[in-house]
Amino acid sequence: MSADKHIMIVAGESSGDALGADLMLALRAQQSGVMITGIGGPKMSEAGLASIFEMSEIAVMGLREILPRLPKLFKLVDQAVAHALASEPDVLVLIDSPEFNHRVAKGVKAKRPDLPIICYVAPHVWAWRRGRAKKMKGYFDAVMAFLPFEPDVFAANDGPPCHFVGHPIRDRLDALEPLPDFAKRHRLKEKDVPLVIMPGSRLSEVKSLSPVFGDVLRRLDGRIENLRPIIPLVPHMADLVREKTAYWPGKPIYVEDEAEKLAAFACARAALASSGTATMELALMGLPTVVAYDMGLMGDMLMRTMQVPSAVLVNLILDAPAMPEFLQWRCTPQDITPKLQAMLEDDRVHAHYAEMLAKFAPAMRHEGQKPAERAAAFTLDLAS
Repeated sequence: MSADKHIMIVAGESSGDALGADLMLALRAQQSGVMITGIGGPKMSEAGLASIFEMSEIAVMGLREILPRLPKLFKLVDQAVAHALASEPDVLVLIDSPEFNHRVAKGVKAKRPDLPIICYVAPHVWAWRRGRAKKMKGYFDAVMAFLPFEPDVFAANDGPPCHFVGHPIRDRLDALEPLPDFAKRHRLKEKDVPLVIMPGSRLSEVKSLSPVFGDVLRRLDGRIENLRPIIPLVPHMADLVREKTAYWPGKPIYVEDEAEKLAAFACARAALASSGTATMELALMGLPTVVAYDMGLMGDMLMRTMQVPSAVLVNLILDAPAMPEFLQWRCTPQDITPKLQAMLEDDRVHAHYAEMLAKFAPAMRHEGQKPAERAAAFTLDLAS
């Protein structure tokens, strides 16, 4: 393989920017002379990318943001396509952001059908609209997936070849060392029962779930002595979460540092969390967890069209109800409280869920290589 391969990478939002930066570093570690162009944010710029235009120009979400900017976004798609055609990369890697990147893929493939195009982060075709997999075959040559079951889903739905490279969340947590002596620092007594509560990282989640979670805690407070809620905070929601939980019983402990959050997971007896990435972090730490979520009318519509038995990724990956879930109309204090109480009080129930979750970490990565390293190796192989 020559040392002057040209890889074009496009990321459309912050999580994709982080993935792109890791991929760039892994590519250079495996082939020092590789040239990388494309679109990215601050992390990819720090890794040495001169972005074609600011990633913030395309980092928009939801119809309310997208519709007024459609003409501008279409021009940016054309600009990305033009760069790919003019610079002639050996492979094009498009990271997530399907609303933008799939249009780029279609435009490039129409003019350069010989150029290998990789979709990095598979869209959730397993959940709904599985027909998207077959459509993607027309403009993607391969998919690099985070979830171990996704290759089978793409194969079953006549999609492009899909390869599981592992999920970066495991490496991120492996790189953090939980701070020692969590109980001592926060003056937890031996008889205290620590319960992690995570009401979400988005405004809508915090507003809808905080009252429900607070009511669950008040019900448990009358049944379990010395219950101590521990609430990890994300910076952009910290003030709102403090406001919504200030009067919860049990003197909530607020945690802001990532390593301190892992220490809280290690110290806690159980967790109550909204559906999302947090559930994967909790599963990797082996903490028995009840999941609850309510997206209102839109969520009801999505639930009715979902083609999988669970909305919790941990359960789908393990193919087992490792995290009891209370979604939409079941997201009520009356339904949640008994299950969480049993998890906190009954050693057999607690052990049952802990045993299932112990299988999660091994399922999330091919041993021997980090996800970015595996993704880089696959990308360079396709570029040869």
